[in-house]
Order: sequence, then C-alpha cells, then structure tokens
Amino acid sequence: MAEGDAGGRVRADTRGGAAEVARACGDALRQLLARSDAPSAEGVRGELARLGEALVTAQPAMAPVRGLVAAVVRATGAARGSDCLSGGDAARAAAGAALATYLRRLRSGPAEAAARAGALVPAGARVLTLSRSSTVLAALRAAGPGGALQVVCLESRPGLEGRRLAQELAAAAIQATVAPDAAVAALLPGCALALVGADAIGDAGVVNKIGTHVLALAARAAGVPCYLVADSTKLLPTGVTLPLDDDRPPEEVWPEAPAGVRAWNRYFEATPLALFAGIVLEDGMYASEDVERLRARGARGES
Repeated sequence: MAEGDAGGRVRADTRGGAAEVARACGDALRQLLARSDAPSAEGVRGELARLGEALVTAQPAMAPVRGLVAAVVRATGAARGSDCLSGGDAARAAAGAALATYLRRLRSGPAEAAARAGALVPAGARVLTLSRSSTVLAALRAAGPGGALQVVCLESRPGLEGRRLAQELAAAAIQATVAPDAAVAALLPGCALALVGADAIGDAGVVNKIGTHVLALAARAAGVPCYLVADSTKLLPTGVTLPLDDDRPPEEVWPEAPAGVRAWNRYFEATPLALFAGIVLEDGMYASEDVERLRARGARGES
C-alpha cells in the first residue's frame, strides 16, 4: 500500500476512535515491513518515516497514531546488523518488535482504564456521553446491564457517532437514548455523571470531538461530575502541540448549501483538563495537575 493510499484510508475513517485508528495504522506499517527489501537500516527507517508522516498527517489530532509511528521509527535507530542479519533485516525486526509492543499497549491500556471507569458508575445510574469512544463503550459495558444502566448518547454532529454508540449499547442490553448535542444542558440534570474519551492530552488540554468543551462546562454548571477516560498512549509530552485547524468537508454539515452560505466543519477541539472531575488512566484516577506532571516528565507519552 502506497503512503498516499494508506493516509487516505486513515483520513477517511471518521467513525473510529483514536485507538482503533492507531491499530489500522499499525496494519499499514506491518504491511510495509512485510514488503520492504531495503538493504540498510537507514533505508528501512526512511520507508517507515515516509509512511508515518502520511498517517500522522491524515489524523493529526490522534496521539496514539503519533506515538505508534515514533516508537516504530525510533526502533530502527538502535538496530545493528550481524553475521545473521543485514542492517535492513535487523531494522525490520526491531521495528516489528516495537510495533507489536505498542499494539499491546493499545489493547491493555484502554481495557484497564475502562474497567476503572466502569466502577465509578452507580447501579441504575443515568450517564451522559458524547460521540463514540471505544474506551467509554467498554466502561459502560462493564457497568451494565446488570445495574439497569441508562445512557444518554449525544449524537455528535456531523458524523453522528453517538448513534453508533447507542446501537452498540442496545446490543449489550443497555438502555440508550440519542439526543442532539445542543440538548446537553437540558439532559444533564438527573445524570449521575458524564464520561468522555480523548484522542490526545496535550498542551491545549484534552483533544476530543467538538462538543466536549460545552459538555464539560455544562456539567460543571449542573454539578454533575464529568470524567475523562483515557490511557497513557493519549498523553503527549509537554511542548508537543497538535493542530486543531483541520477543516473537513463542509457538505457534511450542509449538503448543497445555498450560494453565499459557508458551512464550517472541524471534528476536534481542546477542553481544559481542569474542567474534569478526574482523569481515569489505566493505573488509577488523576487530578488535572497530576496529569500535567506526568506530561512534564515525558515518561509515558510519545512525541
């Protein structure tokens, strides 16, 4: 698969969460390694870097995509040839091992964070969420259906991922209600809590689907705790910025808009960490200042 083809496929995925998109990027990197015949480590690194740039450009707001690419490309730098392996073969082996390790993180981290978040949900509670996070979905499945859980799914225009989430919850015997994003303030009273996922946690705050910032503000005004559910692959070191001016097709907002009318369409925005009652990672609950300390150390995120 050429870099442009892989990037186009990743760009076209407007429904998957960050972990799901990163796994698709992992497939593209694995395919490249399988067909690569570059004789040197430098050649392999160049192939991976070119594909990685296309993947990151396709979904610039998703931290796990950046982390996956960085880990795989970085692994080739330590590869050394031997009597048994050429420089290129050693680099491919090292990159493949790094890829497998990161993909394991993408499986285990969200599952552990989801289990912790699910434990926050009281039996019979009403929970509000926005868009579709695979980690939030797993948390809600962990909390129901035995506890008679009710979930309000804001539909998340223009992609309407909330509808997909509602279908998945209904299939798990969890009562789901779909509502327009603008109804958030009307629907929060009576909710025990709100849960949202993240595509990245960086200098600007939590990068997630448009509407997250308003949800967090409305939850604070209503006295409803809003929790962020993520894992350490979403953490970016301090100083790493993400572009949020990523315009998407205007016709998704208004097909065949009349002449003189411009439709504005961006998928992602940043929400300050301090607006969340807590940040649930795979190893526990964090306050916003604790997450910032993690990011400052740069020990868990990838640039």
